[in-house]
Amino acid sequence: MSDKSILAGSAKDRNVAETYVLVQNLTPIIQRLLANDPAVTEMRVLGFQLSNDDIQAIAYALTENKTLRALSLDHLQIGDEGAKQLSQGLCYNESLTYLSLRWNNLSNEGGAAIADSMHYNKGIKTLVLSFNNLGPAAGQAFAAALKRNSTMETLDLKWNQIDDEAGDMILDAMSENTGALSSLMLGGNGSTLRNVGKSAPDARSSKRAKSMRFGFGSKDKKTGSEQTISLEQLKKDLANVAATQDSMDFEEAEEEEARELEVGDLIEVRGNEPGAPARRGRVRYIGTTEFADGIWVGIEFEGPVGMNDGMVEGKRYFQCPPKRGSFLRPDKLVFLDEVYDE
Repeated sequence: MSDKSILAGSAKDRNVAETYVLVQNLTPIIQRLLANDPAVTEMRVLGFQLSNDDIQAIAYALTENKTLRALSLDHLQIGDEGAKQLSQGLCYNESLTYLSLRWNNLSNEGGAAIADSMHYNKGIKTLVLSFNNLGPAAGQAFAAALKRNSTMETLDLKWNQIDDEAGDMILDAMSENTGALSSLMLGGNGSTLRNVGKSAPDARSSKRAKSMRFGFGSKDKKTGSEQTISLEQLKKDLANVAATQDSMDFEEAEEEEARELEVGDLIEVRGNEPGAPARRGRVRYIGTTEFADGIWVGIEFEGPVGMNDGMVEGKRYFQCPPKRGSFLRPDKLVFLDEVYDE
């Protein structure tokens, strides 16, 4: 039997797991998507690696489907090539309002492809790409997309490798965005980048008025030249600005349910070899390290199956008993929560 797990169904009650239908492979769900089955309004694929054929099938379904509102493809090792295929489907899709691609080894090429699709997609309100490897080039691509996209409300780029310069460009694009964008999440990237929000613009307000409210494009009184304030000042300006939220809808419920990886979470590490036993432990550290690039997760295992005690090359990241600590990439981890326990 395949180890693939797909949860699909409708959003009748986000707190009740029985609202989902558990199936063992993608084919039946893809057929229902192609048939525009009104009962399938959300789809979450959990805990396995998607094949190239799987990704192609999903991308094709996105071009034809008119009923799917939310799609979560987290922890699936989609990679840049897979992201490029999905982006083609997103260009034509008109129904999705929520898309999550967390922990998928996406770098600049794949991130830029998704960003480019947002020039054409007019439905997605929430896009989540946290815990990938998006760099400055992908950040610049999203900055360009935000200047044109009018429907996106939330863009989550947390815990990637976007530097301060690219982050500045994204923040500038947020100020220029004349659409619905109200929440931008950049924490865990450049040293000064944080999550920011803005109030919904008054329909009578000009773009310049919006920019002034957030400290962008202000003119120097002496020279009359355009200036951009520092991120530190921006954070101060935004400290008292609350992001306005509509009444709880499906996208917000999805965000609340599928919370981010946090210190203290119970996880399982899959063995690299087929049939290898899984290792279980607790998250003790999330972030960058001195021993390798990218985002790493420090795990304290339940038994002595690790490599260290939370210290690597003389640098301590967390404390645990000897041989119970290890550092792994986020895509090697699987959450252990109520979905898996049932």
